[in-house]
Amino acid sequence: MTSRSDFKPFEQAETERLRDLLPASLRPLISIVPNFAGDALLLSRRKAPWQPQGTIAIDFRRWQGIPQPQRDLLFLREVGWFDNRNWLQPGFYQSLALIGGITTLAELSLQHPFSALLAGGITALSARQIWQNLNRESAHFDADEFALRRAQYRGYSRQEAAQHLVDGLEHTLKLDPTDILTALRLQRLKAIALNLHQS
Repeated sequence: MTSRSDFKPFEQAETERLRDLLPASLRPLISIVPNFAGDALLLSRRKAPWQPQGTIAIDFRRWQGIPQPQRDLLFLREVGWFDNRNWLQPGFYQSLALIGGITTLAELSLQHPFSALLAGGITALSARQIWQNLNRESAHFDADEFALRRAQYRGYSRQEAAQHLVDGLEHTLKLDPTDILTALRLQRLKAIALNLHQS
């Protein structure tokens, strides 16, 4: 079994290379770390749901066996997924939750239980809607699209990027071929790779 010291130079060089792929606005927010446990090749998580900073953990043992173009697209796709799942992105429900939270605290301090309960309910409903938006099916398509757009800044054509992402998804991730969402994503990406579909 390969020891970690055997691929440490690759891990360090690849981490720097991937950081260079990150959009400048996300570099302060994302740390790239090794993933030593679990089956996930890539795993993104935030320090807390309401915090913008987080990590993308990579199983570098498996990662080094993947062709670089596929690594690029898989990584950028995970960055897009991370970025799309930001609770603090400006939006109507984020603003409503913030106002509701402030109002709840204010009404509690004034000992107005009914008003506090009403404001708390609005806050809870807004938070629920934010959660649903972050986990909607279209978020997966948005993350794919993010990867394709960013790859074009790195010299890939849209069609090449789509094909590399398809290859990476099919060969390295545990995909359920019966999953409708997965099938639709792959169908769309393959169409882009064949230059039959532009969006």
